[in-house]
Amino acid sequence: MAKRVTMAELAKAANVDASTVSRALNDSPLVKQATKQHVMNVAADLGYVMHASARSLRRQSSETIGMVIPMRPESGQTISDPFFLEMVGAASNAASSHGYDLIVSVPEGDQKIAERRLLQTGRADGLIIIGQAGRTDRLNKLGRLSDRIVVWGGQTPDTNYTIVGSDNVRGGELATEHLFSRGRQNIVFIGETNLPEVRLRYEGLKKAYKAAGRVHSDALLLEQNFGGKDTFDAVRQLTSGGTAFDAIFAASDVLAMTAIHALQASGKSVPGDVSVVGYDNIGQSSLMTPALTTVDQHIAEGGKLMVDLLLKKLAGGEVRSRTTSTELIVRDSS
Repeated sequence: MAKRVTMAELAKAANVDASTVSRALNDSPLVKQATKQHVMNVAADLGYVMHASARSLRRQSSETIGMVIPMRPESGQTISDPFFLEMVGAASNAASSHGYDLIVSVPEGDQKIAERRLLQTGRADGLIIIGQAGRTDRLNKLGRLSDRIVVWGGQTPDTNYTIVGSDNVRGGELATEHLFSRGRQNIVFIGETNLPEVRLRYEGLKKAYKAAGRVHSDALLLEQNFGGKDTFDAVRQLTSGGTAFDAIFAASDVLAMTAIHALQASGKSVPGDVSVVGYDNIGQSSLMTPALTTVDQHIAEGGKLMVDLLLKKLAGGEVRSRTTSTELIVRDSS
């Protein structure tokens, strides 16, 4: 087994003292950038590996970011949902670029979510929390611990924590205005409107209706959770009922894809009979037949932004809630 290179040996090889090596490896502002790079190059040549736990102890940091993805049993969602997978990937890449690890916690039910425990035990320096439905009050009550969290969700005025998310109202407007431009008049909205993000997307739809001098009918609101387990049957029932509609705007791409399958199974053509627009622009959306028109909320940008803001907060900087770019991606389904 090869002998482990010590810090003293690294310092000798780099022709600097051990304290300079320590500061350089910990990216101290007291060491010039050229010296840091020299030490890093020599360390790489020697195969020097810094002991992670010792470094963390000295810096009083776990060098770990936690991501909490609460799973509401009634939602029907699982961690395999493409949105979650893409968000985890984006945040993990961003954390790694800063020298941090990402650990993912997937509690089932609000009673098992332990933000305080994760933060106070030091298992994670800070937390990224995906979604805030039903958790606004408990997140507001975190007090000073809110300096160590960033939440993905819809921008609402009743929060005292940092939120990152798309401009959901504008996203709803973009989808609806696009469908109007295609001559569609009766747009079914699919989504669970008690969730902040979904409610804002629906408000965007209603805002576009109002601008057109119209009112969206409650008969065109199809309440379905993100899991989409019952969406296929619900859309099929809608097509066989007496409700006239010529378009669907779904609160997620998964719901939109399910709706397309249901329409096709009912003998409806997309977009001939019914145009469909989703939300998220997950990877599979462009691979559908027909390819899915969707609102891109730039998930990768969101994951990186949450990590950047969280690390800035941990360093004592001031941050504000931010929105990601919101863009309509027009494809064949509309």
